[in-house]
Amino acid sequence: MSKGFNTKENILKCAFELTSKFGLESLSIGELAKNVGMSKSGLFSHFKSKEKLQIMVMDYASSNFVGQVVKPAVEKERGIPRIRALMDNWKKWSSSYLPGGCPFLSAIVEFDDRPGKVRDHILKLQSTMIGTFERAVAIAQEENQLNPEVNTEQIAYEIYSNMIGFHIYNRLLKNKASQDMFENNFQAILERSSI
Repeated sequence: MSKGFNTKENILKCAFELTSKFGLESLSIGELAKNVGMSKSGLFSHFKSKEKLQIMVMDYASSNFVGQVVKPAVEKERGIPRIRALMDNWKKWSSSYLPGGCPFLSAIVEFDDRPGKVRDHILKLQSTMIGTFERAVAIAQEENQLNPEVNTEQIAYEIYSNMIGFHIYNRLLKNKASQDMFENNFQAILERSSI
């Protein structure tokens, strides 16, 4: 591995952590350079623009999400155990692994109404993430663990929405019952969708 790759990897890791804490829009080349101990021009040479930096940070976050959340879940038994693992891994990833929570959620709020390459890239990454949940639901239907008549997109929507609710209640509101509320709602989704 080259020194340039390691430097870029370290920059992206720091940018990822800053994005988790402060949001993607607040990420600046100057602040990031200060945090990684580089000159602004040295850091700029790796990315060429704030937009490219933001896109690469979202790619880094996506790769990290796949490694920490999706891959371990795919090793679980097909069906509901896999869906549960996706949710448990995502909660763990956004609650304990990241200093400021899920960077995707803040990026979505920041860029949902702002046309451009960053928004388009976030949309692509979110579509892939949602597709992962839809595939997990479809597999549970194939395994006769969920009703095949139930719309996979609807179940994925409810599971995803439950995770967003957990994030808000757990991180922003500091509600001690957030874990129980998440579990109760998750169980209700599964029961409504069962055969």
